[in-house]
Amino acid sequence: MGAGVAVIQRETVLLVRRGDNALWDVPGGGADAGESPEDTARRELREETGLSVGPVRALGIFPHQHTYPDGNVVAWETHLFTADFAGGEPCASDDAAQVRWWPLAALPGDVSEATGTYFAALTTVRA
Repeated sequence: MGAGVAVIQRETVLLVRRGDNALWDVPGGGADAGESPEDTARRELREETGLSVGPVRALGIFPHQHTYPDGNVVAWETHLFTADFAGGEPCASDDAAQVRWWPLAALPGDVSEATGTYFAALTTVRA
């Protein structure tokens, strides 16, 4: 199980370019033992961008397959949240190679299939 959080500022969303596959994604990752999805999303956001957020809203649960760099494929479930930007300067760290604000109306195309489904849900809710 994993979780992520799409941080929204006006009509933009904060994304990270992953260090393992160079694709854009929402900040997120796998849960530690006993960690709730919300706690996972908050921890991963802090680790990857240095940011914290206030209240989070559940966007959905997205089952999909995840392929690790070594070729291992696993069934995965990502809990995705949204949150309003609470301030601070995002900085790429941990396994994020880059961090950037993207307009919701012009999200990047170099994403995984799973991230594409997150974007579809995010832009539908924001419409």
